[in-house]
Amino acid sequence: MIGDAVDWVRTGTGRGDHVVVGGQLPNAPRVYLFFSLANEADDLVLLRNALAGAGAALVVLSAAVGVIAARGLLRPLRRARHAAHRIEVGLLQTRLPEEGSDEFTDLARAFNRMADSLERSVGELRALEASHRRFVSDVSHELRTPLTALTTAADVLDANTTGLNDAGRRSARVLVVESRRLAGMVEDLMEISRFDAGVPSMAWEPVDVSRLVAGALETRGWSGRVDADLAAGATTWADPRRLDAVVGNLVGNALEHGRAPVRLAVHASEREVAVAVADGGPGIAPEHLAHLFERFYKADPSRARTGGGGSGLGLAIARENARVHGGDISVVSEVGVGSCFTFTLPRHSGPPGEAAAEPPRLVPADEPTASNPVVRVDGRRRS
Repeated sequence: MIGDAVDWVRTGTGRGDHVVVGGQLPNAPRVYLFFSLANEADDLVLLRNALAGAGAALVVLSAAVGVIAARGLLRPLRRARHAAHRIEVGLLQTRLPEEGSDEFTDLARAFNRMADSLERSVGELRALEASHRRFVSDVSHELRTPLTALTTAADVLDANTTGLNDAGRRSARVLVVESRRLAGMVEDLMEISRFDAGVPSMAWEPVDVSRLVAGALETRGWSGRVDADLAAGATTWADPRRLDAVVGNLVGNALEHGRAPVRLAVHASEREVAVAVADGGPGIAPEHLAHLFERFYKADPSRARTGGGGSGLGLAIARENARVHGGDISVVSEVGVGSCFTFTLPRHSGPPGEAAAEPPRLVPADEPTASNPVVRVDGRRRS
């Protein structure tokens, strides 16, 4: 400082900044000096840009390093996920590469050992299952001829019981009933073996489900025992023999194991046809519902399968027949109220795999109609 009258101040904005220094010498006029700050501002801008560029480059480099590191960690995990998915869909030959000596390599070795064990086990089970299917099919086929002869002989014996005493007639009747039941069981076993082999024969043709149901009831003598509500227009392409078997099984079970009233309803929508069979019987306990369609399952183990009883395969075959049509069978039951079995199948406008303009129209004009028939069991609505 010169004397006590020197001072400075910064003025202006941006590149026009200046530092003004002013003062007064003794016995002299005042003096003001202007110093531009443009060079300093340029240096600061350059420094800022350099720091920003270095920071951006560091961020990009860090991201690249992170991506490379993550890819190296995630690649084995992706391979393991893909291999697990292939195992899930049944490609049991899938294996992971065993490269390196890190934790992922240990995981790959463990996965491959598991896959080896699983492939062996599944292969053994498939071979055993195929062997069982062949055994059932071969035994059933070999039994058909002697059973046919046995059934014929039993029928002849039943028709000529005049010279037999009471015990002989009873024995002859038991022989007839049990031989027919055994023949039916063999036929069921052969049908099940065809389903297991995936070669059920299908004879597709246009079917009026209501007329088929009416015919099934009349043929078996059940028309007077079943309250039938048959909707018009329930037409589709199906195998009539298999549909008849499903209806016969469901109605037969309702008549044999349920109680009156037994009601049957057929109704159709744009996409499916449904046949509901309900009875007012004792119902089925909840713990048995999930097993009803299992082979040889008995909801009541104390009930003997004699006296013309079923083979225990009826519901299993009925569900398989429904599924080869693309449908299914469901059941709703309440103890003390009754049970309702519903058989649904899709409406086809032609044989599966072939296109057709519209569903076949086979219903006579005077056929009774019902817009939405339902089955009621003790006042409860069952569709």
